[in-house]
Amino acid sequence: MHSELLGLSGYEVLEVLGQGGFATVYRARQLAVGREVALKVDSRVLAGARDRQRFLREVTAAGQLSGHPNVVAVYDAGVLADGRPYMVLELCPGGSLGDRLHKQGAFRVEEARSIGVRIADALAAAHAAGVLHRDIKPGNIMVNQYGEVALADFGLAAMPRPGQELSVTREALTPAYAPPEAFRLADPTPAGDLYSLGATVYALLYGRPAHAPEQGSLSLAEVIVRHTWPLPDVPGVPPALMAVLRQAMAADPADRPASAEALRDALAAADLRAPHSTSSSTGLSATPPASVSVPPPPTVAGVEQRGGRRRSTVLALAAIAALAVVGVTAVLADGSGSASTGSDHGSAGSTTSRASQSATPTSAATDFRVTTTTEDCPAAAVPGADARCTETAECWGGIVAISGMVTVNRSDCLVEHPWETFAIAPLPADGMTIDQRELARHPTVRKLCSRDVLAKSRLGKARDIALADWTIDVVPPSQLSYADGLRVYRCVATVVGKESTEAYFRPRS
Repeated sequence: MHSELLGLSGYEVLEVLGQGGFATVYRARQLAVGREVALKVDSRVLAGARDRQRFLREVTAAGQLSGHPNVVAVYDAGVLADGRPYMVLELCPGGSLGDRLHKQGAFRVEEARSIGVRIADALAAAHAAGVLHRDIKPGNIMVNQYGEVALADFGLAAMPRPGQELSVTREALTPAYAPPEAFRLADPTPAGDLYSLGATVYALLYGRPAHAPEQGSLSLAEVIVRHTWPLPDVPGVPPALMAVLRQAMAADPADRPASAEALRDALAAADLRAPHSTSSSTGLSATPPASVSVPPPPTVAGVEQRGGRRRSTVLALAAIAALAVVGVTAVLADGSGSASTGSDHGSAGSTTSRASQSATPTSAATDFRVTTTTEDCPAAAVPGADARCTETAECWGGIVAISGMVTVNRSDCLVEHPWETFAIAPLPADGMTIDQRELARHPTVRKLCSRDVLAKSRLGKARDIALADWTIDVVPPSQLSYADGLRVYRCVATVVGKESTEAYFRPRS
């Protein structure tokens, strides 16, 4: 292949790197600066205003983001004499993660998580610029000459603007990684990109896309129906990481992380030290001992509650597939990037020595597993809560809440920390749940974890901080600690935008 055949001066075309339905990518040398680049030439001619609009959007989107270390850089762009558009991109000699996945199979857990964090950061930058990628998949994540992963191909990028039509067609979406709403022809949103990234990380861990058969291919109708199936566990992947992926791949966009930043932070905070899943590739999770009563995770409960609509939903999606012509809550993370499962010593769901509990009598039939008291404890006055205070200050470095499941790190109150406990109480008899969202709605919990109780609980300098500057949260027991018999929750608070070395509610030990 010679540059003259393209009619493009300033570049020496060396070889064809790849060819798809819409473009050919060449390895070329940019003569002015002597560097090798990837030259992407579209196979379609910009014959009308709609085509030009699409190409300009692609160039603008990619150009805005090319400074990000995890986005493939754009060096130049234009239109050939025959009307075909081209882009000059950073050369990524390591190929794509799709190539590696096909040749080598599943990635290590640590590497897949790290890739997810970096691409989520790239997505955060894209969304901040008003850009949606719309086709995130292993084949669009490249490895550059420095071994860094970078998101490529903003060819489907949509830049939503009020009153403007999204001219990007849906025929080029990749079914295995597209969000369920794409098959309903819904308008694209940032939540769709989060789903696709979650599906990509899942595929890196699993060796193939979720619900994909080991051999053969699926029709579009089959793909759509399989989107309604529960997400199988991946053998060897820690539950905390699976929980993040399940939220990212939630069928309802409203149940996904609030933003790309939230997904990035949740991935970074997922505890990979936790016991790995022992599930088989069928997606059946290990059954707990018969003597242990463990409430189902919220995602499973949600499926069960909506079970009555499952058949009609599947039929409706199948009908859409037959008709459509398609080719295709808040997360607060610890700055350290780690989170406890609640089973470690000193965590909210810990198995701290029960001997310390004998120092202060506790509520009947309740094992708080920390030393508690009712003296100088405003929480104890809340009717029906049976609440107490910890004997000494109890501080936390960070809270991660994913689909109602909470993980939290215990912190030394002498070092900077955001959260501190101001009340502790048994789970209400009619609220035996580890779902933070459900627990926070319980009337007794709302009375206890309130600004009124917080205001009365403050000590020293904390009294000078305006009540409006405080944020209150509820920490239920973790699933592991609940299985171990812990039946208490905590009311915790932090000063907005501030970490402290003070003990705001109880004296230090």
